[in-house]
Amino acid sequence: MRRGTKVYLVVWDKPGTRAAPGRFYREMKDEFEGNVKFIQRSVYAAKTLGSARELAELAKRYGLRVVVFRAVEIDA
Repeated sequence: MRRGTKVYLVVWDKPGTRAAPGRFYREMKDEFEGNVKFIQRSVYAAKTLGSARELAELAKRYGLRVVVFRAVEIDA
């Protein structure tokens, strides 16, 4: 993703655990490869709102709490 472009940050958490189940990450990779960018373990940037919503729904199916933010990537 290029600087200055809009991205959608998908952020999740599962209280009481350190991470989402491994199968969640495998399914995410299979479904979204190329459409989302790893930021950190529980934060991914999606290129489109549709991809962000689909990723959020996948996370909810695994019992994760999810929030989606619209952001603009800038030079830091």
